[in-house]
Amino acid sequence: MTTTRWLLSAGLLVGAVALGWAWRGDGESVARPDAERAVISRGELTVQSVHDGVVESRRVVTISSRFQGAATLVELAEEGGTVAAGDVLARFDASEIRTRLMKLDKDLAIARSELDSLENARAPLRLKELELALAEARRQFDAEKDYLQDSQALRRDNMVTAQEVRQQQRKVDGLAAEVERSRLEYELTRDFLQPAELAKARTAVFAAEQSLAVAREQLEHSTVRAPADGVVVYKPLSLGNEFRRVRVGDTLYPNQPFMVLPDMDDLVAVIDVPEAELEQIREGAGAVLQPLAYPDLRLAGVVTHVGAIAQSVPGRPEWQKYFHVVIDVESVDTRVRPGMSVVARVIAYQSDDALLVPRRAVSFVGDEARVRVVSGDVVESRSVTLDRANLAYFEVRDGLEAGEAVLLH
Repeated sequence: MTTTRWLLSAGLLVGAVALGWAWRGDGESVARPDAERAVISRGELTVQSVHDGVVESRRVVTISSRFQGAATLVELAEEGGTVAAGDVLARFDASEIRTRLMKLDKDLAIARSELDSLENARAPLRLKELELALAEARRQFDAEKDYLQDSQALRRDNMVTAQEVRQQQRKVDGLAAEVERSRLEYELTRDFLQPAELAKARTAVFAAEQSLAVAREQLEHSTVRAPADGVVVYKPLSLGNEFRRVRVGDTLYPNQPFMVLPDMDDLVAVIDVPEAELEQIREGAGAVLQPLAYPDLRLAGVVTHVGAIAQSVPGRPEWQKYFHVVIDVESVDTRVRPGMSVVARVIAYQSDDALLVPRRAVSFVGDEARVRVVSGDVVESRSVTLDRANLAYFEVRDGLEAGEAVLLH
């Protein structure tokens, strides 16, 4: 035997001994008595797909200022506090609105008084005056007309002059014009002028009522109440030259969101799954969530949504595509808050009767999986077909049977 062959043989012998078996003199291998072994058996195999995620609330109510103009905060609910529907979240300075309300109350009272006076006194009296004036004009016209007729009869008897008859005719014509004027004034006042005045007065009352209603609504908006149960979370926003959370004394503008109320009874975990691992995720699959803030806490969940479109994720290479996955959090813990980071372990595969071989018993030669089967003290190197695996075991599809023993690395 050459030196090279002797060194090679010695190396193989040392390796075999280290692996728990040795070659017999007749060419077969034998297991060392102290070699670590495992017996192939059937049992439960659970394969998990692990991803980083974030806890969110499925329903988040956004709170914003509903003032028509700028409003200054004078009170704020404590951030992180739990509130129920109807609880006070914030108050705005309403001193100016209260002053306006006093004036508007006065304006409305005046407008109503004006309308009441017009409807029940001035308008009826005015119409009555015009009606009487028209009646008087008609009476005078009728009287002078009768006198004209008498004068005309006397003229035929030469008892009055023609000039007197003409003067009486002019007087009757003037009274006829006065009757027509009084009639027109009465009818136009009744049909147009007074309805217009009443409409104007009613419009003034309506405008005063509307202004008062708007002011009262503004006063109501000065107190912001929770529309639903939730947890108070301040929303960062641009205030002057700063980007920060609101505080008492800040001035906000209409529809400017400054707070959110996440529903803590309806939480979800959101994860982004690489497209290469999408086959391990399915709707309805169970999951276990571990908040990074509480390493000992475990929350049960279930996958309820798997995105239909592969998308890039900010902060990661553009060529990498991910699917957006939503996991319902079924066991709620009061310590969990929206925005917390979690490790999500989604059950990708589960079998209650899998043929299991320890990972430590498997070695690979290229793509071929092999195990060393022990029978007595004889070791047989055998090719096996494997399926799913977790951190401890492979599931065996072919090549091993329950009860057989294998050597561990």
